[in-house]
Amino acid sequence: MDLTRAKLRQAAALMEKHGMDCWIVQFARETGLRSDPLGYLVGTAVTWPSAFLLNHDGRTAAVVGTGDSVQVGATGLWDVVRGYVATPRDELVGVLESWSPKRIGVTWSTSDDTADSITFGMYRMLESLLAGTPYADRLVAAGELAGEVRRRKLPDEIEGIHSAIAFTEQIFERIGAHLRPGISEKELQRQIQDWVHEAGFGFSWEELIDPIVDFGPRTGALGHTLPGDQKLEPGHIIHVDLGIERDGFASDLQRTWYWLKDGEVGAPEPVRKAFDATRAAIDAGMAVLKPGRAGHEVDAESRRTIIDAGYPEPGFAFGHHVGRVAHDGAGTLGPRWERYGDGPDVVIEPSNVFAVEMGLEVPGYGVVGLEEEAVVEEHGAHFLSTPQRELWLLPRKLR
Repeated sequence: MDLTRAKLRQAAALMEKHGMDCWIVQFARETGLRSDPLGYLVGTAVTWPSAFLLNHDGRTAAVVGTGDSVQVGATGLWDVVRGYVATPRDELVGVLESWSPKRIGVTWSTSDDTADSITFGMYRMLESLLAGTPYADRLVAAGELAGEVRRRKLPDEIEGIHSAIAFTEQIFERIGAHLRPGISEKELQRQIQDWVHEAGFGFSWEELIDPIVDFGPRTGALGHTLPGDQKLEPGHIIHVDLGIERDGFASDLQRTWYWLKDGEVGAPEPVRKAFDATRAAIDAGMAVLKPGRAGHEVDAESRRTIIDAGYPEPGFAFGHHVGRVAHDGAGTLGPRWERYGDGPDVVIEPSNVFAVEMGLEVPGYGVVGLEEEAVVEEHGAHFLSTPQRELWLLPRKLR
């Protein structure tokens, strides 16, 4: 709750910048069944239609069904908790009358899923509750505010992400020791999932494809794919994309190995070349990952490096925010494609945390993929993860 309280203070300090006097942080119902992306600012789930409001001066208020009022009050986050029985209208209007806001933010966005909180049905309900009051015409989109609050990480949030990264890197060490010819992609995925469950942690995205595991040459498109029955053989590239959720914070990392054939002392030239180009693309993006740059500018440097190395243009973005989930918040280090909405134009800020990635398919060998996590500071970015600088060769040779 201390971290949630700090995030609400952070949000209040940003409201003037976004032209809002009041922010309806969440207007939702049954959030225990259908989680809300703004739930991390609320501190609890509710059953009945509920409004959680933040004033520009830091005051907070919650309008909830009487059956939810005790648990909401117990969080200690809401200065005023107003319970209702039949309708939240009078209590909601009462809070707004006491604050007298000129512009009231409502959390929706066309480009940022983590700031697209209110459903269409709940927005229509909110309009009906405010009908006939001065506040009906004062509703404005708060998606940009919600996005900035989400992407500007506090020190405790960065530490939480780093803790998830540290465990993920431990799993990669275990993977290197566990791999052997004959193991299938499905078997490795199950083993990794067992390790994560045993530790009491979760996954950064749907468990069906977390981790993504690739052995050897692919038959489908590069991306979010299910592990198959492909068995590991000498001469295969091994690629794993793994995200861990630990204590409410996520990681998202990729690592690559190569299993040597008999007589090989190193990876074949096409594999080495692809690994070097992938690493160079990440380094090129990191060099320009600085406050004040737009996401598409950073992506362009990484993209140019891959193309200059003789590979096709990547079909995906260079990076994305990471935090409470793997894809966390407004802003994409990507090209200005329609699929990314306004994300590539969002300006990078200090305390943003990004996953930066690149992947290449090497015909006849498999997928080379690297992904690191980095935090932006005043003059640039540095890695939160320990970057993979060399292709990992298996089996490891005794010295």
